[in-house]
Amino acid sequence: MIGKILGGRYELIEKIGAGGMAIVYKARCNLLNRYVAVKILRPELVEDENFVKRFKRESQAAASLSHHNIVNVYDVGQEDGIYYIVMEYVCGKTLKDYVREKGKLDSREAIKIALQIGAALEHAHKNGIVHRDIKPQNILIGDDFTVKVADFGIARAVTSTTITLAGSNVVGSVHYFSPEQARGGHTDAKSDIYSLGIVLYEMVTGTLPFEGDTAVSVAIKHIQEKVKPPGEINPEIYKSLQDIIQKAIEKQPERRYQSAGQMIEDLKRALEEPNGDFVVFNYDSDAPTQMIKPIKDEEAETSSNPKGSNKKPWVKMLLIGIPSILIMILAFFIGARIFENNFVSQEIEIPDIEKMYFDDAKKLLEDNNLYISVEGRIHNDEIEKDYIISQHPEKGTMVKPEYTVRVVLSLGPETVLVPNVEKSTKREAEIALENHGLTLGEHEYINSEFPSDTVIGQSIPPNTEVPKGTEISLIISLGPEEKLVTVGNYIGQQLDVAKQMINGDRLKLDKVREEYSDVASKGTVIEQSLTPGETVSEYRSIDLVVSLGPQPTYPKDINIDLSSINSDKETVNIVVKKTQNGQTTEVYNRFHTVNDEVLTIRLEGKGVAEYEIYIDNELAYKTIIDFTKKGDDTG
Repeated sequence: MIGKILGGRYELIEKIGAGGMAIVYKARCNLLNRYVAVKILRPELVEDENFVKRFKRESQAAASLSHHNIVNVYDVGQEDGIYYIVMEYVCGKTLKDYVREKGKLDSREAIKIALQIGAALEHAHKNGIVHRDIKPQNILIGDDFTVKVADFGIARAVTSTTITLAGSNVVGSVHYFSPEQARGGHTDAKSDIYSLGIVLYEMVTGTLPFEGDTAVSVAIKHIQEKVKPPGEINPEIYKSLQDIIQKAIEKQPERRYQSAGQMIEDLKRALEEPNGDFVVFNYDSDAPTQMIKPIKDEEAETSSNPKGSNKKPWVKMLLIGIPSILIMILAFFIGARIFENNFVSQEIEIPDIEKMYFDDAKKLLEDNNLYISVEGRIHNDEIEKDYIISQHPEKGTMVKPEYTVRVVLSLGPETVLVPNVEKSTKREAEIALENHGLTLGEHEYINSEFPSDTVIGQSIPPNTEVPKGTEISLIISLGPEEKLVTVGNYIGQQLDVAKQMINGDRLKLDKVREEYSDVASKGTVIEQSLTPGETVSEYRSIDLVVSLGPQPTYPKDINIDLSSINSDKETVNIVVKKTQNGQTTEVYNRFHTVNDEVLTIRLEGKGVAEYEIYIDNELAYKTIIDFTKKGDDTG
């Protein structure tokens, strides 16, 4: 495959990787003169027509993703039965290789990598795309330590069609499968969160939580077995990070983080509070009601009237009855008091604290003998920072005193720094703005000294902090404004004079070629590439042809050995004819005595001509003579 050109532009240079799904080549895009990665699907995957259709649909959807933590998909194509994806070429290594080289990562480095993976997943999930094959082999770390997630689209196409737990190609992926994936059930964004949790586990411990001889045995462990806490393998791991991992890899999807954004917020907080206890686990707080077995009547009788009692009935009744009545009265008052304290007067209605400032909400709850707990912090375009987005339980719910109300706080609108896109091309600028989460506005096109399609201005200056989604408009150069000039007539002018005239006419002299001329003196312009009087763009290139003067010529001699002439006559008639430019003329006609002498006839002319020599009107021979060359006399 090396050297093959796909799509008329992608030249395969070297093989850089291979997996169960595809072989990856480094390639050069000959159209844009840049390196790309070309992933060619294995033949066995393209034999299934349903897979091919799904692959095209999912790959095209993945190509719509544009994020700096996602490997960009540039093109998807098919040629001669070869299905391929053209992607951004990332100079670096996989996360798998990076962890293998270092053994394990410290908590801080692992969090920073996970934040970038999470950002990629959050962007994809918001665009309705679930990866379904998050693993270190699909995560690339560039030389600048930018993390990029690869294989969006192809993963879904393959897992939907070809991967089975018995297949050999899935062993690498099943170590990161969520329980619902292992069961073959419905998967959504929370499945990617589980896989990211397993990747985090491997980063900080250097090991996988589940190992097995077969893919099936590993899958069963994901479904049934508990994970050994990462802190038991690496005691140096942050306590908060261990909690984040534990929550991300919960067996039940509803107990995990419900979005990549929620996990990102906790990861950011873990950098500030390594030993913090802020991770909220989604467990039910109310324990199940326990049933108490009722006491049977006969048991009660046996207990109150044991065998062998010989006291009189009325004495028994008196001894038992009076204390029993006193106990019942006391129990009644105590029970009523407990009921009043715990079930009547102390039941509290949770107030509405949504969209309230956190400190105000906290004070309101404390005034009602309730507590508040922050479950998470997320960006919100409509609610200001530190105001409450949602609460649980909802307002109006009746709870016991000292109950904790969980809330989600707003971080306010997400802000980004405007990148500097000036002096880049229009397409490069648009990609940079989209990768920063900004919206493209209307473009203005003007003439300028900069090349066409160059960005020469932006509506908001670089490094300005703005809300995510802010619209940025660009000013794009159309190139210098075209000015027209009239071509002069430079034929007949000396070269130096012609150069001055060309500069004065705002044209650009490009090539000068020299030729011999019989009519023009040396150094005189005899030809020009642009027609005199023609209207052209300012500083258009023009070529000239300059005369070298007449071409020098050299006379030639024809030598005829008279003694070799076979004739009975004493004299013979020798005639020489010249043919040049289609015309024949006689240049020599004389009678000569046949003797032992050599007759020399001197010929003069220009250029190249053909000569015929006749003896007594019979053609003796022909010859070609070039008068521009020295020597070469004909004999």
